[in-house]
Amino acid sequence: MGYIHWFILIPFYFFGSLAALPLLIIAARLLRLKVSINVLVGSAIALSLAAIVIPLACDWVDLVWFRGRQMLALGVLSMVLAAVDAALMTALPLPLDNELQDL
Repeated sequence: MGYIHWFILIPFYFFGSLAALPLLIIAARLLRLKVSINVLVGSAIALSLAAIVIPLACDWVDLVWFRGRQMLALGVLSMVLAAVDAALMTALPLPLDNELQDL
């Protein structure tokens, strides 16, 4: 494949970060970690990059694997995780909730 085909990964980085952030927030809520939202966002971006780069570098998947169904699954997963986070927000409040409200 030509080099232009690598641009298909850009939406996967975006949607991967959108799915990883609520996952990390839920983990912080359940573990009662007092972390900043900036740390969680940076970790979500790093997790998203690692989840895409490592399977490609280790030749576990091909570039052809990244298609619309996987992107749709990431989008649905991010919405489900955001809904779970919203449900847990009242039961398990964190200091980062105040940071998010200040934005």
